[in-house]
Amino acid sequence: MKKSILAAALLAATTAFAAAPSAPDLTTPAGFQRSCAEMPVSAPRPAAARQAPQGGQENSGAALRFLESADSLPNDDARLAWVICRDVDQVRDLITWGTQGMAMLDKAHPSKEQVVAEVTRKVDELREQLRRSRLQLQRVQLGKRTSLLIAPGQWQLDLNGNGQQEAWETWFFALPRPHDGASQPRLPDNDEDRYRREFDANALIRLDQSDVLWALSYHQFLEGLLTTVRAFDFDTDHGELVLSRPALLRSAHGLIAAGLATSEQLRRSVLAETDDEHEWVANPRQKSSVFPIPITAADFETWRALLQELDAVWQGRHLLPTTRGGRGLLASTAPVCPAGQGLDVARLFKSPPPVGTRVGFDRMPALNNQSCRTVDATHPLSNLSTRLDRTASEAGGMAALRYLYWVN
Repeated sequence: MKKSILAAALLAATTAFAAAPSAPDLTTPAGFQRSCAEMPVSAPRPAAARQAPQGGQENSGAALRFLESADSLPNDDARLAWVICRDVDQVRDLITWGTQGMAMLDKAHPSKEQVVAEVTRKVDELREQLRRSRLQLQRVQLGKRTSLLIAPGQWQLDLNGNGQQEAWETWFFALPRPHDGASQPRLPDNDEDRYRREFDANALIRLDQSDVLWALSYHQFLEGLLTTVRAFDFDTDHGELVLSRPALLRSAHGLIAAGLATSEQLRRSVLAETDDEHEWVANPRQKSSVFPIPITAADFETWRALLQELDAVWQGRHLLPTTRGGRGLLASTAPVCPAGQGLDVARLFKSPPPVGTRVGFDRMPALNNQSCRTVDATHPLSNLSTRLDRTASEAGGMAALRYLYWVN
């Protein structure tokens, strides 16, 4: 009897071991494809879970049940692999959608309303995927330990869905080689020699909690941006945005506020690091980094000061100078406030204008008492516009944008 029980136990253990997925390998093309295929997300989803949330509403029960399958991931390493696989697949899906959509425009000539409806559907789909990934990243708590070793340059896929893998697709996720100079943005091409000169397909990153925070802040910012977009509908007849879902502005404010807080956590986390092995964002003492731009001690201080001012603006402690005829980076495009007042961004998002408020390229709403506040000692004008203008002027516009892009 005891032998039978022991044999049954050994058989069960052997079967479980054989059925268990192997450890994620995100350092080779074959390993990446195998690891992502083994993730829960690779299983067929219910039709309802593939539908985008309507009008910014919460997801269906089927979508939530699918998310629960990801919640069954056994540990933080699996959660990070899940997020990477899903985000890479979302990039592939977006590029395929855009490529095939342009081809469809040339052939089918859909109406403007049909185009807007399709873009809206895709924005909702992206929001939902960002939400799922954000929830997983928020659960990851590595502490002092490190996690997966990844090589983004080895994530090589057919991105446009034409059944081929061209040079630009092979190198799409490869990291730019670190350098000080400002690089000019270029559309993807098939210049293999240029990619080999300017990119590193073999760059390795050993994920740690700082890297988790870097990814989380990007997800929070992007989800907040798309949530802001979905607060509006586009009037194709007049070429204007119409505020239709003010509640989404409140949600967006919370997401972007969280992104700013996470970015500050990231800054402090990187500065506190003492190891130096396959780093991503690195402090001045770390030399083993594949981050595309070097970050000096002065850069970390600039990062701190910029976040401090952004948070003051976002929470309404400092006001944006947006009076009619004002000067600066923001004054020509932001909503109009009366003389002596500035825009309270927190009030704008948390107590938004009424449904039906219209915003156009040549017409901004006069917000007056809704979102404007008198400038005084407790609510001074922000120097954010001046700071950004000066940064763009001193560093060169593209260099400043490149720094802000990589450091989020």
